[in-house]
Amino acid sequence: MNQMTESVSKATTKMTSKTTANTAWPGHLLNRHLLTKLFVSFLAMAALTVGLLWLIQAGLMRDMYLNQRIDHVRSAIDVAAADAISGAAKIDVETLSAEIDASIVVFDENGQIVAASSRMSMMGLASRHMQTMIAAADFSVCEIFTTNDQSNRYALIGQHLNGQGHVFALFSLGDVDAAAQILRDQLSLITIVLALAAILIAFFLSHRLSKPILAATRAARQLAAGELDVRLAVQGQDEIAQLSHALNELSVQLHATENLRRELIANVSHELRSPLTMIQGYAETVRDVTWPDEQKRHDQLTLISDEAARLTQVVGDILDFSKLQAGVKPPEMTEFSTDQALESLSHRFALAAAARKQTIDIACAVEAIRFDPRQFDQVVTNLLANAINHADSNSQIQIKAESIDQGRRAKISVINTGDTIPASELPNLWERFYRSTQVQDEQRLGSGLGLAIVRSILLQHHVQFGVESLHRTTTFWFETATRVDV
Repeated sequence: MNQMTESVSKATTKMTSKTTANTAWPGHLLNRHLLTKLFVSFLAMAALTVGLLWLIQAGLMRDMYLNQRIDHVRSAIDVAAADAISGAAKIDVETLSAEIDASIVVFDENGQIVAASSRMSMMGLASRHMQTMIAAADFSVCEIFTTNDQSNRYALIGQHLNGQGHVFALFSLGDVDAAAQILRDQLSLITIVLALAAILIAFFLSHRLSKPILAATRAARQLAAGELDVRLAVQGQDEIAQLSHALNELSVQLHATENLRRELIANVSHELRSPLTMIQGYAETVRDVTWPDEQKRHDQLTLISDEAARLTQVVGDILDFSKLQAGVKPPEMTEFSTDQALESLSHRFALAAAARKQTIDIACAVEAIRFDPRQFDQVVTNLLANAINHADSNSQIQIKAESIDQGRRAKISVINTGDTIPASELPNLWERFYRSTQVQDEQRLGSGLGLAIVRSILLQHHVQFGVESLHRTTTFWFETATRVDV
């Protein structure tokens, strides 16, 4: 059995090591990849923001300013031309020039200048564009041209006066271009500041966001390597905090599972070794020594049979406990007679109690209860076996079924007289394979899983239960419903 235990442990360790070796990533590579991706992502977002800002401010906004200036001048020229055509008023070039901040030129039908504002600039270059527009008779387009030295741009807008000539407005675009240049300079400075800020923020955020993720990755790798005492700091309530919390819960569960595995292997090997050793020893004795002696052969074969039955019980209890822990089969609630169930269980333990000079007394004041019958049998059987183990010789074991909560519930108690169990031991009694120091090996009944099975069944039934031990009297109790409608 020891060899089997060692083999299982070695195999588990080997599988864990192999899994870790196959799935482990170099820590510096994972760290570098994650930090780089986060850093580049933040910088890309900052670059996209600055690019959109340049596109909107330096491109679209500049065109908007230019279009607003052109629309303002065109609207004023159209109004002046309409007034002149209707005869409502002649075009006052000086007034119109001051109003729209542009040079005004009026031509007659022959293409001769009849009026011009005093603030006329670039007259020679502008006149050629005006003559071209008059010849083409197309005044719908704003003509934009640049001086010969490329130092300034001008816009030219014209309107036909329906046989009375033509009117033109010439204005500089220097203010628009200057505003656009100032805007570009400002955006350049903003871009530099944003770039530096983006680098710092990206570096800070990438480290801040990657730190818990990398910690979770390291924790998962440690869990895979078998280091189960991993705990992560949980800050906040976001998804990363939930991941850290989940890994902490996983660590706790794996630690409990590992402890259960080790405890189960150790205790099962111990529980199975004793009856197997006795079966083997008595079988060899019968074969080699006592076979001719009928009485000794009968006694020793009886012991072999008893130990085999005990071994069967141990295996059965382990299977029952595993099923209960896994929740394979939920309880099947049924209403049945309390007195009949307790009487049947009492008869089953009568011989075991008599062998210890004990008696079993039943006091049943509850007609029927609602419970899973098979699991009720398991609960009371294990409580009775535990009571027999602890009870003094020549003492009485009591089974009580009393009504509580105005008859809606019942309290089942198993009471024995014997050494008081220390208060420090009471919580441990429900643990698997735990055995009180007061019970000797040769006296005990059961497999060491009885009370653990009781606890699992009662938890599945969602009922109250407990244990008390005072003044040499120990009481195990649990509650259950008495009617279907409860």
